[in-house]
Amino acid sequence: MKKSTVIGLLGGGVLVLGMILLSPEHISAFFNIPGLIVVIGGTLAATVVSRPITDVIRVLRSLPELATDEQPSAGDEIEQLLRVAEWYRHGNIRAAERELANVSNPFLRSGIQLVIDRGPLQDLTKVLQWRIAGLRAREQADAQILRTMATLAPAFGMLGTLFGLVHMLSGLGHSGLQEIGATMAFAMAATLYGLLAANLVLKPLSIKMERRTQQRLVSMNMLQEGILLLYDRQHPILIRETLDAYLSHQEDASYQVTKLAWMNAA
Repeated sequence: MKKSTVIGLLGGGVLVLGMILLSPEHISAFFNIPGLIVVIGGTLAATVVSRPITDVIRVLRSLPELATDEQPSAGDEIEQLLRVAEWYRHGNIRAAERELANVSNPFLRSGIQLVIDRGPLQDLTKVLQWRIAGLRAREQADAQILRTMATLAPAFGMLGTLFGLVHMLSGLGHSGLQEIGATMAFAMAATLYGLLAANLVLKPLSIKMERRTQQRLVSMNMLQEGILLLYDRQHPILIRETLDAYLSHQEDASYQVTKLAWMNAA
């Protein structure tokens, strides 16, 4: 798991636990199982109403990967491309195919294979662009699902609190002040769950997914440039310099996109 993810989750958990332990005699007030069910179940149900259930399931299954996923080094992928380019430039197709077997990135591997097969350049460009567009559309939709859930969770937290207040008011004539206070605290826990789910989990994960998507798009666009240079049998040194310059420019643009995502989420 990435260090930043570990630090964030542990830091948030310690903060919440510390606030609970400030009043150890009232710890039970923070545990509201019905309220938790309302927040989780209501958020999922409302999300499924607005989005296809298959997309929601896919996003939920991808959350562990999102927390643990380490993006491959762009430098390693460039080196793999350059080793293929060295052989391909000299017409040694067999050696280029042997190097291709060591390429782990599916996008890069399929692009190099299309180059070796010597299909039309127009078809090669279309295939690469379709794959980039497909990843962008899919992951942007996934991030939107997380943002939707982050919007819904606090609302269902309030709904859980209202259920608790209705229960409290219905027995107002038969309860003492101490019991009323305990019931109200119990009801307010649902609002706490909704706010924590939205601001500690769902919203940060949606921003992280957008950041990961941007990194992947930068990498795929860079590799597309390299694949097209490989198709033209350009010298590996030219390919390296071109990709290094492209990567440096795109990383600056990626920072601006990430900054904008944080501002929109605020």
